[in-house]
Amino acid sequence: MSFILAASCAIALLFVDAQRPSPLQPMRDSFYEAVEPLFYGLAWPSQSIEELSNNLRFGLQLQAENEQLRQENLLLRSQVQKLSFLASDNARLRDLHDAASVLNSRVLISEIIGVDPDPDRHVLIINRGHGQGLYEGQPVLDSLGIFGRVIQSGKTTSRIMLITDRSHSVPVRINRNGIRAILSGTGNRTELRLQYVPEKSDIAVGDLLVTSGLGLDFPEGYPVAKVTAIHRQADDQFLRITASPVAALDRSRYVLALFEKPVGAQYLIRPEKMKAVPAPSEAPPAVVPVPAASPSTEVTNAPSP
Repeated sequence: MSFILAASCAIALLFVDAQRPSPLQPMRDSFYEAVEPLFYGLAWPSQSIEELSNNLRFGLQLQAENEQLRQENLLLRSQVQKLSFLASDNARLRDLHDAASVLNSRVLISEIIGVDPDPDRHVLIINRGHGQGLYEGQPVLDSLGIFGRVIQSGKTTSRIMLITDRSHSVPVRINRNGIRAILSGTGNRTELRLQYVPEKSDIAVGDLLVTSGLGLDFPEGYPVAKVTAIHRQADDQFLRITASPVAALDRSRYVLALFEKPVGAQYLIRPEKMKAVPAPSEAPPAVVPVPAASPSTEVTNAPSP
C-alpha cells in the first residue's frame, strides 16, 4: 500500500515538473540560491591553491626574465661603451694619420702602453724601440703638437719624457715675431715656463710657441705651447711667462715618433763627443786632419796646432 502511495506521488511530481513553466521552479531556485554559497566555499580552497601556484610560477618566471633582461642590458651597455671607445680610438688614429700625411718627414705611430712609476717624473712608455729605429733624444708628437722626446730606447719599447717634466727644456720661438726663448717643464702637466725673455720683448697672451730648431733634437716649426700669462717684476730683467702645452698630454693614446733632425744638427757638438784640450805642457800634434762635414758626420772640436 505504501509503495503504491509513493509511486503515485512520484508520478504526480513528474507530471507537475513537466509543466512549462513548472510550478516547482520557484522552490528549486530558492533551494539553489540557499546552497550556492556552499559551492563557492567548496571551490575556494582549490581555486586559491591554483591561483597561488600560478602566481608563484609566473612570479619566478618574471624574476628570471627580469634577471635575464638585466644581464642583457648590462651586456649591451658594455658593448655600447666599447663601441664608443673604439669610435674615439679610431678618431684619434685618424687624427694621427692626418697629421702624419701633412708631414714631409718619416714618422712611426706608437702606442702608449705604460707610465713611469715615479710620480715626480712625467715619463711614459711606448711600444716601439731601437728595433724599429727609435733613438735617444728622438722627438715625439701627437696630432696637436710636440709631446716629448725619447730618453731611453730598448729593443721593443722606449721611455719618453713629456715636455712638462721638470728636467725637460726645448728651444722655441714666438710664431708671430720669431723671438727665441727656452721653454721648460714645471712638473705640472698643464703648465710650462718660458725663460730668458727680456722685459721689453713683444709677447702677448695667446701667442703660439713653436720649436726654433736650435737644439740637437727638435726640428723647426712644430707647435709646442700657447702663452697663458705674463708677469712683469720690477727688479727682474726677464719676464715671467707661463704657457700651456698644445699636445693632449693626458689624453693621447697614440703618438708619432719623428725621424727628422734640426737643420744643421750634424754640425753641433754633443758634450759626450768633445775631446779634452791638451795641457800646455803637452806638445800639440803637427797636423790634425779635419773630415769634411756631411749629413751623417758628427764634427768634433780639434785642438789648434
